[in-house]
Amino acid sequence: MGRAFGTETISMVGVWRWAAAVGAVAVVIGCSTGERGPTVEQAGLTLQEHITELMESVGAEEMVVIDPGGRDVACGVDGVKRTYGVRSTLNRSDRHLLAEMVGRLSMTWSYEVDKPYGPGLPRTTVKLASSRVSITLETPSDHEVLAVGETDCIPRG
Repeated sequence: MGRAFGTETISMVGVWRWAAAVGAVAVVIGCSTGERGPTVEQAGLTLQEHITELMESVGAEEMVVIDPGGRDVACGVDGVKRTYGVRSTLNRSDRHLLAEMVGRLSMTWSYEVDKPYGPGLPRTTVKLASSRVSITLETPSDHEVLAVGETDCIPRG
């Protein structure tokens, strides 16, 4: 006579070991294929390139580097960031310059406004999350614009 349905015993130790092994493999695969984003060096270069190209696109006559960047600045718990900044003079006076610059950054590289500007506050900050960079734009006078940026705080290594 055969065994009755449901009377067979199965050791759960083997099942739990198999489930744990499959789970560990899934975690390792998930962590290794995820997007880590750019390194601090790559993000710093992106920041310099975008600010320089932006100033050229709005017709900056003179561009003076006020923060050369290129070095790690400690932040957070074992993290670093990079900075870069320029002051430019323009041959035109345009009260819509910040809006134009934000539009160029948005259309060219998909930056998004992080801190909007308002009446009496000639400053705005835009962020490009995929590149881990933020740029603050400011017009301290009619023919002058500042573009100062920084990367996110990125873990070392």
